Amino acid sequence: MDSISPDDAHHALRTIAESREAMRRAVRAHRGHLHLWLWGAIWIAMALTVHIFGERATRSFPLFVLPGIVTSTAIGIYQSRQIRAPFDKRFMGALACLLAFGTLWPFVLGVGDTTSADIRIFAFIALLVMQLYVLAGIWFDNYLLVIGLTVSALILTGLFAFPGIFWLWFAICCGGPVVLSGFIVRFWWR
Repeated sequence: MDSISPDDAHHALRTIAESREAMRRAVRAHRGHLHLWLWGAIWIAMALTVHIFGERATRSFPLFVLPGIVTSTAIGIYQSRQIRAPFDKRFMGALACLLAFGTLWPFVLGVGDTTSADIRIFAFIALLVMQLYVLAGIWFDNYLLVIGLTVSALILTGLFAFPGIFWLWFAICCGGPVVLSGFIVRFWWR
């Protein structure tokens, strides 16, 4: 086995440090800051619009957000041509999961007067747990993703379509599939 001289080792480490610094400079020049500027400006514009025109101006938020999404996508596509970095699908899936579940919370917690606060809070906590299942499915195994998405849809169906029988619905249609999936994974999953 050949050994490396101290000079060769020093040279190799210096080369690694130089390439790392060059990569950091490229990343600083082509990643992140444009998105931060864009979304900071959008948030400022949204807040000022409500401040100037009142609460009803919140209805205009999609007019800020949708072009922001398009612009963010364009920036991402352009910058991906500047820097070749591996695309982490799991990370993007996790971000999408957080965003999708995050947009559910106001609807779940703000359900009309016919649904009790206890049901809303329970549904919120159950959906939070299902969000963990979805994230675990993205990172580890697809069956957790399927369980999380399926049970989340069933929770929302019960909450919005069957609030009068929500507890029975939840027991049968939400708790039942979780238990059943445990048996499927234990005895039939390959």
